[in-house]
Amino acid sequence: DYLWRWDTDWFWCSQAFGAQHPLARRLWPARYRRSDVYHRIVGLENRFAVMRRIDRWRGLPERERVVQDVEIPVDRTAGFLRWFDRHVCMRPVWLCPLRLRERDGSGTAQPWPLYPLRPGTTYVNAGFWGMVPVAPGHVDGDVNTLIEAAVAERDGHKSLYSEAYYEEDRFYEIYGGTTYHQVKQRYDSDHRLTGLYDKAVRRR
Repeated sequence: DYLWRWDTDWFWCSQAFGAQHPLARRLWPARYRRSDVYHRIVGLENRFAVMRRIDRWRGLPERERVVQDVEIPVDRTAGFLRWFDRHVCMRPVWLCPLRLRERDGSGTAQPWPLYPLRPGTTYVNAGFWGMVPVAPGHVDGDVNTLIEAAVAERDGHKSLYSEAYYEEDRFYEIYGGTTYHQVKQRYDSDHRLTGLYDKAVRRR
């Protein structure tokens, strides 16, 4: 239970801003090592690129933020992890099995229209959150895009607070676009609220 509490000392993404360094931990008050603070910092970084400028000034290679929670069918998880070790090689990787709840016994699970969990299938959620160097000849986003393709090849998907780079048609194909647009038309026909793709991929 402890590992899946968002605010337990910021464990899930502290590396991105150096908060795992002993000196930083000594100077950074514990009450500010929380996910809401992290999200504010990320918003400022996306807007002003302060850390990126500091890294460039220090002569460090550009880094790509990889914040992913992917869900792979259990029988394909080992293959995905082998691929991940070869191509991404981040640590730690947090693993948590999950499946749709069967409230009234075997075979009674109801699928969620906007999230692609299949009834009767056990998945393993693999979470990895941190930074990787941008390799020569590549650009920011290439590693995340590579992960999306590897997950799709194994009939998996990912939680939508993950970094996302899907094309819009592909995004709605995975995440219940027909149902989503019906709900959107019914309750927000004037499009006053930010759309799901804009939030998840365009980060608006």
